[in-house]
Amino acid sequence: MPKIINIARLFNPQSYLTAIKQYTAQRMQWELNKLFIVTDITKRFEHEIEGAAREGAYVTGVNLDGARWDVANNQLEESKPKEMFFILPVINCKAAIIPPEGKEDKNIY
Repeated sequence: MPKIINIARLFNPQSYLTAIKQYTAQRMQWELNKLFIVTDITKRFEHEIEGAAREGAYVTGVNLDGARWDVANNQLEESKPKEMFFILPVINCKAAIIPPEGKEDKNIY
């Protein structure tokens, strides 16, 4: 298992996220159709990651168009002048069970 996957280089990035759900479903004995992907944007960039994620997988290669990510405050901001794209830090993608009330839970992204 690689420590970081550049999802932009994959032909079908959605299939990699589905594989994360499938692996978690097999390992935890959960139903696959009751899982979804939770993303956690870390404060670290690719060269700062020492090893693979404990849960899920680290993903890079995601860019923001017309916005930027404030790494210190973990929030979306307006882009700076003449800055069209912003490369996001490493994202931890992991599978979680959909809560009974649905994905509208405030702690789920």
